Amino acid sequence: MVLAVSLLAFTAAAQVSQGKVIYERKMNMHKRMPPEAEQMRAMIPEFNTSKAQLLFNGDESVFKNLPQEEDIRESAGEDGRRMVFRMGGADNETYKNFAKETLVEQRELGSKKYIIEDTLRKLNWKLAEGNKTVNGYNCKMATAKNQRGDELVAWYTEEIPVSAGPESFGGLPGLILAMDIGGGWITYTAETVTKSLDKDVVKAPSNGKKITRKQFQQMMEEAFGPQSGNGGPTMRIIRN
Repeated sequence: MVLAVSLLAFTAAAQVSQGKVIYERKMNMHKRMPPEAEQMRAMIPEFNTSKAQLLFNGDESVFKNLPQEEDIRESAGEDGRRMVFRMGGADNETYKNFAKETLVEQRELGSKKYIIEDTLRKLNWKLAEGNKTVNGYNCKMATAKNQRGDELVAWYTEEIPVSAGPESFGGLPGLILAMDIGGGWITYTAETVTKSLDKDVVKAPSNGKKITRKQFQQMMEEAFGPQSGNGGPTMRIIRN
């Protein structure tokens, strides 16, 4: 009887293998500004909030940003001049295949799009003690560091046993529903979770010129400076 109940529970969990997550992405715009940037800090709201979408189907997932709505708090200026702050990479997509350990990224730079094919970057996750509820799901905690040395805290649910998560993150024994990158620099929190999906929509992006990651990093550094090519977010300042 116990074995039968266990098998039923496993079967029910295994059925949740595809779906969609809408995350709230919140970035602390002030956190990594140098002390001498006090004037810029006064012009920029402390937090930038946007939405992102994760589609998952078994071992595959596609993550992308959703269009930002204009927020009056993002505008500042004097003498009739106006500044609007927007995060770059509106058309970026990240496809992951955990079975094949492959990663395909569509990256936007200026008016052009590029495709980067790579191996899936694995993180040395450490499962930690701690539980919390995210969007009604019981989640466990895991910690790691990324290539830039940022502290990562992920909250994943074994109720949806897929390895996906926001951006390029994943590889845990459950879907990541919340993340903290760099001690509150960037956070992701699942707002909605849908447990059904047309599996055909989960596929690698192909709209763009294929280049290597090194080539793209060089172009980013030429456009935005030496710190922009390491995968961190970029910010656009539009003057009206």
